[in-house]
Order: sequence, then C-alpha cells, then structure tokens
Amino acid sequence: MRAAPTISVCIVCRNEVEKLADCLDSVAWADEIVVMDLGSSDGSAELAGSRGAHVVEHEPVPIVELVRNDVADAATGTWILALDPDERAADGLPEELRRIAARDDVDAVAIPVMNYDFGFPASSAIHRFDPKPRFYRRDRVRWPTEPNELPHVDPARLYRLPDREDLVLRHLRNVTIAEAIDRVLRYAPAEAQARIAAGQVFTARAMVRRLAQKTRKQFIEARAFDDGVPGIVRAGVLVAFDFYVWAAFWQMSGARRTPEDDRYVRRIGRAVDVAWSAMAATRLPARAARSLRGRRR
Repeated sequence: MRAAPTISVCIVCRNEVEKLADCLDSVAWADEIVVMDLGSSDGSAELAGSRGAHVVEHEPVPIVELVRNDVADAATGTWILALDPDERAADGLPEELRRIAARDDVDAVAIPVMNYDFGFPASSAIHRFDPKPRFYRRDRVRWPTEPNELPHVDPARLYRLPDREDLVLRHLRNVTIAEAIDRVLRYAPAEAQARIAAGQVFTARAMVRRLAQKTRKQFIEARAFDDGVPGIVRAGVLVAFDFYVWAAFWQMSGARRTPEDDRYVRRIGRAVDVAWSAMAATRLPARAARSLRGRRR
C-alpha cells in the first residue's frame, strides 16, 4: 500500500506572539509545523518551539513572499499549507485537505480566505470567500518573490474548495489602523519597485484609472456600505493602499512632472468641478422647497 501523503504547515513570523498561538492551535492536526522566525524579540520563536513546531531562524525581510520558498524547503511534507500568523484554519479543512492530498490529478488547492477587518468579517463574497492557492505539492509549486503575488498553477491541476465557512482560512487582516499603516509602509515600496523592475512606466492616466477601478471594486462591488462603518473603513484602507503604491511608483520613477500628466490631471479636475457644480445645482431647489414648506407650517 502507498503511504499517505504528509502535510507540513509553513508559517513566517516576526513579533506576532499574540496571534501565533491561535494560528498554531488551528493546525495542530498537521504532520509537521515549520515556523520561520524573522528575528522576533517578543518570544514568538520560543512559543512556536514550545508548541512542537520546527523553528528556523532567518534575517528580517520586509515582505513574506521573499521567504515563502525558503520555509517550504525547510519542511519535509509532501504537501505544504502556507499560513500567516494572523490566519486560522477552519474545522473542516483537515479532513478535506487530506482527502485531496491523496489525489494524483491535483497540484494545488485554492482555499477561500475569509477576511476580518477591525474585528468584523465582510458580508460580500469578494472578501468573505477570496480563493488563494495556499495548499500545494512541495515539488510542483514555487512562490514568486514579488509582493502580493500568488504561485502560477496549471488551471487543470488546481482544485478550488467550495465557498463554505468550515473550509476557509480566517484571516485577521487588519486588526488596528496602526497595523494597516505598517503593512502599507512595508508593501507599497516593494510593489512599486516590482513594477519598475518589470519595465512599467508611471503615467497619471494609468494611476487614475487603477484607483478608479479599485474604488469601484471595494466600495461598490464589495458592497462596503452594507457593512456599516467597518465596511467603509475597510474599503478606504484598501483603496489608500493602492494610492500609496502608485505614489511610491511615481517617486521611485523620478518624481517627474510631465506636460502629458498635467494635461490629463487638469481634465480630471475640470470634470470633477462640473460634476460637483451639477450636484450642488440639484440640491439648491430641494433645499429651497424644504425651507418653504417649513415656513408654511
């Protein structure tokens, strides 16, 4: 009989002892847990060791993608579950992942990620069931080192789990505003540098279009207003992150001011002025009518 595939959980950590315990508890079922510690000073490495994890020391890096492959190389399992300290595996994942690991026609599994921002889960599927290939064969899949990039997997060999709450990775994405700002400071320059390395050229037109798309996705498509204040704060933080990426892209590209960019930005400004004036014009008669009704009473 063929031996059952083994599963290694790989976690990269730096000064996240308060989150790490629950993360480790949620994957205690795995055959192996490997924690790569990036020079923590809060006892994260000691906690991981006390819970039976194999701890690997590594110098600090600004983004986790730079060491995803290194921590996987330190594991011994046939399959890797890539996890962050602020993520927890739902109760149904162990059985489902072991079942899929026994198949010969799958190289990776897209697990739905349920994002919690500032303590609240999103109601929209965009953030509630965000599929990411986090479970994969160690000898078939490698992570790109660019920020926020995901591994490329042949679609024919990628299995996507259904959108069920017992099969998600719960992601405590932004617990505080300070944490969200820290992520921006680490990731925005890295993303900007990756764009420059890929040969992309900054233009105001590209920046405005991207930010408009991001704003539509986070506020409209993700139905931010349905989630109240937490929803609009979540959407604002995610759009602001993209803005800072583009601001860093502009600055790292030489912070130039070109006639083409100036003309485009002025056209945007004039369009905003017209829209604002039209909005104000429709409000004035309504206000006058309400005032008149009030006087009549």
